[in-house]
Amino acid sequence: MPSLRNENTRTDLVQRLHHLTPATKPKWGSFDAPRMVAHLVDSLTIALGGAPTESLNRRMFQGFPLKQLVLYVLPFPKGFPAAPEFLATAPSDFEADRKRLLGLITRLAAAPDGSGPAHPLLGPLTMAEWNAMQGKHIAHHLKQFGC
Repeated sequence: MPSLRNENTRTDLVQRLHHLTPATKPKWGSFDAPRMVAHLVDSLTIALGGAPTESLNRRMFQGFPLKQLVLYVLPFPKGFPAAPEFLATAPSDFEADRKRLLGLITRLAAAPDGSGPAHPLLGPLTMAEWNAMQGKHIAHHLKQFGC
């Protein structure tokens, strides 16, 4: 299971992020590479408690076994709509955004164990769950861009 707390996973994701350019074309979806990086910045900012989220009130996703399936087993579906909070930041300078993303990856991986902020769909997550979710999320979008 990919988790940002796993050094090999984190190193792989960082290397793949360095292969991404502003001109890299997606294999599916509507994001361009700069928008995807901005989306990942928003996602990690939320995971670190830096931005509020609003619950989608999908309680069936917030308990066993569906929550664990989403976090650890099922792949992210292509074209799954993101909550507005995960699309809050417009892309700016690609290299600056990528550098910010890399810093957020490091911060989330080093975040202490315990409770973390709530996810709009999955509800309250621990920091270990956020690390697993974000490792899987970043890998999904890098695959989207063939990286």
